[in-house]
Amino acid sequence: MFITIAVIIIVLATFLLIIVNMFSDYTARREADMRLIINHAHNIIAETEELLLNQNQLPYSRTLVLVLHLRIIRALKKRLLDQKQQAQVKERIAEEQGIINEIKAKYKDTVAFKPPENDTMAMNQLRAIRRLRNILKSELKAGIPLNPSDIQKEDRRLYMLVLKVNISNLVQRVLEMKRLHQIGTCKQLIVKGLDVINKAGVKDGWLAEKADLLNQLQKGLDAEAKSTKKKKSAQPAAKSEEAKEMDEIFGDKKKW
Repeated sequence: MFITIAVIIIVLATFLLIIVNMFSDYTARREADMRLIINHAHNIIAETEELLLNQNQLPYSRTLVLVLHLRIIRALKKRLLDQKQQAQVKERIAEEQGIINEIKAKYKDTVAFKPPENDTMAMNQLRAIRRLRNILKSELKAGIPLNPSDIQKEDRRLYMLVLKVNISNLVQRVLEMKRLHQIGTCKQLIVKGLDVINKAGVKDGWLAEKADLLNQLQKGLDAEAKSTKKKKSAQPAAKSEEAKEMDEIFGDKKKW
């Protein structure tokens, strides 16, 4: 009888130990998963705040600013998992909601394009636009509380910005190649720029203006090339006439 009771106690103790270990493993995994979610949310907030601070590099629309602040709120709600930070996070969420309300009431779009001053600025702008377009897509999938058509319209605007940054940078390079008299490269860039604008198939005043400029530059280069060719073709004839005159003066005298 005693042996039977001892065996039962050992079995129960073993079973209890297994349960405790399983619960401990579950708690550890849950804690690790929670920490991973919180860290991911922290990274999202940091990235979004960085993009908001760089508004001077690109024109931000009202829709885009709302998307970024709503993204911050969504990430902050995930940080509520950290009980130690809940009070601070709730306060931050309230602040962000206040900012959103103010944007909806007072924000004015500043979508005038600012051409990049150099290649480095152009690359930074293109990098930022790529990040913003990815954010728009991810937030749309996440069910952001904004009209999907407004987000799609904003994505189209950012696509237009990509075109404008590239064309602006191309025009600067065309003018630089023209200044350096690298006519071949200059013509190639002009053809490439016009091809990009034509294939875009969009009506935009800024792009139309740059297309006109590229066409004028192309006509000017063609005119210069024709003028140079004409001068070169005229040179042999002039030399021939000069040679005849020299022969008459210094050549052998004809016997009469």
